[in-house]
Amino acid sequence: MQDLTTRLAIRQAEAAAHLADCHLCPFHCGPQRATATGVCRVGPVSYIASEMLHLGEEEVLRPAHAIFFSGCTATCTFCTAARFAFRPTYGVAVTAAQLAARVLRRQAEGARSLCFIGGDPTPHIPFILSTLAELGSRRTVPAVFNSNFYLTPAALGLLDGAIDIYLPDLKFGPAPGPAGCGERIGGMPDYWAVVTACIERVIAAGARVIVRHLLMPGHFDCCTQPALQWLSAWPGVEVSLLTQYLPPAHVRGDLAQTVAAADIARAYELASHLRLRLIR
Repeated sequence: MQDLTTRLAIRQAEAAAHLADCHLCPFHCGPQRATATGVCRVGPVSYIASEMLHLGEEEVLRPAHAIFFSGCTATCTFCTAARFAFRPTYGVAVTAAQLAARVLRRQAEGARSLCFIGGDPTPHIPFILSTLAELGSRRTVPAVFNSNFYLTPAALGLLDGAIDIYLPDLKFGPAPGPAGCGERIGGMPDYWAVVTACIERVIAAGARVIVRHLLMPGHFDCCTQPALQWLSAWPGVEVSLLTQYLPPAHVRGDLAQTVAAADIARAYELASHLRLRLIR
């Protein structure tokens, strides 16, 4: 049985190959990663937009040491983090040793979890593994991968055993093709098939999984209802309903509204009916 240090060293080396030939998400940009010309435009260097002790995460995680990476594999039209999600060189580039030192400082300040967020953390898996390897046994809080979960099996394989809690976002419903919300609004082809398969994989591996679902105005029937119904098939999974949607100024149509109170009530009623394990 390999110890954690050895396992992380092996995964770190495997992950580094994706800096030149990236297959961490379904866009499979390959060698474009080396020149930062892939879909997410993240290059070989990871940039951190901000890091903080975050009190807005779920109760089981907070205060969380939240590390926000720049760049994202999605292009959600209503993204409120666009200033760094769509600007992959926003912020600062640091070494794994420098980030590890900040993690230890935040632990000493009372962090109860180490949360890798974005944008999306998927393009930054090589850097995340390097940081975890640098920390080794000095890390005393769970590592959390907070992602849109638009991943490949290769990406999940790299994370296996390195991440303690998965925090996937099941945001959009199952309608396929360009008319489906996942592709039309989120910019992620085959969204439902990819994300649900990834969630199923980490559940099957026995990991702790907390699935987030963001309620969006006008998307109860197409997104919220099918997402909650699908989650009801996995009784061990914890579910976090996010009701704080705020429309950016540039958005038009349904997404320019706030979520109706009636839809929030319907969501909680449906979750109760389906016996979902809700957390806040």
